[in-house]
Amino acid sequence: MKRLVAASAILSAMLGACASVPPQTGGVDAFGPCPQEAGHPELAGSICTVQSVALNPAAPEGEQIDLFVRKFPATGDRIGEFWMLAGGPGEAGTSFYTRIADLQARFPGYDVLIPDHRGTGRSARLCTGETLGSEAGTALAGSEFGPCFGDIWAQSERTMQFSMTHAAHDLDTLIARLGGEGERWVYAVSYGTGLALRFGQLHEASVDGLILDSLVPALDDTQHDLSHRSHTVDLVGRRVLAACAADPACDGRFEGGIEAAYAGLLADIAAGHRADIAETLPGGNLRHTLGTMLDVPAARARIPDMIDIAIDRPQALGAFYTGEVVPAFDALSAVSDYEASAFSITLAGLIGVSETNRRPDMTAEAVAAEEAELWFTSPLTQLQTRTSMPAYARDEWFDAPYADMPPVLVVHGTLDPKTTLEGARHHIAALEAGGTGVTLVTVERAPHASWYFAPDCLYDAMEDFIDGDAVAERCTPASMP
Repeated sequence: MKRLVAASAILSAMLGACASVPPQTGGVDAFGPCPQEAGHPELAGSICTVQSVALNPAAPEGEQIDLFVRKFPATGDRIGEFWMLAGGPGEAGTSFYTRIADLQARFPGYDVLIPDHRGTGRSARLCTGETLGSEAGTALAGSEFGPCFGDIWAQSERTMQFSMTHAAHDLDTLIARLGGEGERWVYAVSYGTGLALRFGQLHEASVDGLILDSLVPALDDTQHDLSHRSHTVDLVGRRVLAACAADPACDGRFEGGIEAAYAGLLADIAAGHRADIAETLPGGNLRHTLGTMLDVPAARARIPDMIDIAIDRPQALGAFYTGEVVPAFDALSAVSDYEASAFSITLAGLIGVSETNRRPDMTAEAVAAEEAELWFTSPLTQLQTRTSMPAYARDEWFDAPYADMPPVLVVHGTLDPKTTLEGARHHIAALEAGGTGVTLVTVERAPHASWYFAPDCLYDAMEDFIDGDAVAERCTPASMP
């Protein structure tokens, strides 16, 4: 029987006004008042803890670091708990805060526990420039970049302890210390799905299952890793153009059809004949801009308009992008309003060069040559060529076969430009080869992160999975441009 779902009132005042939470050593009673964040009523009723864990889990008596965890207690009769793993690598748990009320309305019987991975948020960071007391808080100010990367290299042995495996050990430790009675589920999105699977490989703390939103490629997948991000973006972008081409009203706006018109435009740009586009478009790179627009459905829907304007009215391109496209990203940008929300570019670089980029030695010239014929691109692949981090060694869990894993639910969008459905299916095959039970739900036309863009499909699938009911293989969101 389905659980009764009803919205519950959130407590009316935030707990505490302290600027920090003293480190604790564990126990379900370790939670107390949270750091004050004015103007965020969605945090009301949450409680927090800072847990000390070993920098290197293999040396438990050695250096300790702090991990921050925020807990939103169940608003109904308690059934169990969700542990929420953010993406990135580099995102703090703050990325979940804006939608917590929706999750608790649907699942009122569950505590929601949100840790900041080591290297993110209020947890231990890779350099002092990324800490809250620094010039730009958890972001890096311009003057902090040099000293930060200097510290990272000077303390390379410490830096290399901020690995995916050690973060998975952190989760195992936190669940063992702070977990309560009843059901226990791990929800993860994007990079967090890879972290959740690493936890599933090594865990000792018991969980009932893993819920993976936008599953990352397997680490042995040499076609969908970070060095191929632009190819992933291009695959989805061409599908969007193909949908326009199949619609006479959309395709008819372009002489010869949208695909031929866009190909001609890109050829003109490559030949140096359309400098007017670079001069008027913020960032100057049309392929990067259109690739980024794939991330948000409302922006994705304006791609034909962008191409039309770029061809015939390039002088209007900048104003259209600023006035009509940028506002579509407001829902995502809201997560940056929290005090410790800044993305950690250092952690992203470290884990990328160590694990998730299968070609860390790629040069900028090689990337440019590979991407010359692509219609949609990501700036990430070029940025990776400029990343300088002391890579840690790939350990026994890297590429290790999956075995003795908890049951897995995968929810994945059909138009995900960051982690393609093809890559997800390849990863699922590896899980199933190890005997893991996997349920896949594809979300029609959804991009990356159903948490943001298709919560109705995600929550329906979660509820059926948790209840042990049959899960629909496909879902069409109530609203998806």
